[in-house]
Amino acid sequence: MRDKLIRLRVKSCGNGDECPALDRREQGWIEVTGELVDRPGLPAGERTVRVPDSLLPEIATLDVNLGAFIAQHHRTDLLRVQTLTHYTVASDEEDYQRYLDGEIAPSATGKDQWLNRLRTDTTAGRLRRNVHIVRAPLTPYLRYQFEWCYLPNTTAGQDIRILDAAEIPAAAALLRVGDLAIVEHQHVAQLRYSPNGEYQGAVATGADAVASYVALAQVAWELATPFMTWWTAHPQYHRDAVAA
Repeated sequence: MRDKLIRLRVKSCGNGDECPALDRREQGWIEVTGELVDRPGLPAGERTVRVPDSLLPEIATLDVNLGAFIAQHHRTDLLRVQTLTHYTVASDEEDYQRYLDGEIAPSATGKDQWLNRLRTDTTAGRLRRNVHIVRAPLTPYLRYQFEWCYLPNTTAGQDIRILDAAEIPAAAALLRVGDLAIVEHQHVAQLRYSPNGEYQGAVATGADAVASYVALAQVAWELATPFMTWWTAHPQYHRDAVAA
């Protein structure tokens, strides 16, 4: 039996052809018809086609610059939801290695500037909150992040909480939500990362899904424990204890 082709969307080329177009095969494939792009090096059997962004408006308008997104909306509250066990961040590389090598403290380069910004935002009433959903035991990177990032950040005014799925099993479902940035309880960006934790970009959440993400983040926040309380109760992750 031949797989049925279902026309989903089409834009006129101005010459009578129904191109570019999106079609669905009953077996689950999406076919894209568009202008052929000459892209050397593709594997045998593959081709690249180009379609106007107006064919996919739900995608074309969603990619956002996270810094600009936050700056545009942040007035009183920014909630960052984190779920990864490792983040590959260029500014972390030196300090993370210093942490693993047993150095006394992180490099002051860049860190002091960030802490000053946290203090300024806190004084101005621009709250920065962070809830990190983890599943113990902590990875070496998370131990570094908690001890050399979260401790000074908390002192500088950031409100941080930890939600441990090993202690609250229901929190495991929240790990599947992924990383979020929620500004003023109404603007939501989903953060995308590669498998090794490299930041790949942010996507603004459509209006129909905002309330759901805000509610999930609030559940995580309410279930979580203030960072200093959680950290004090888990000395096994402190570097001095691990080294001993």
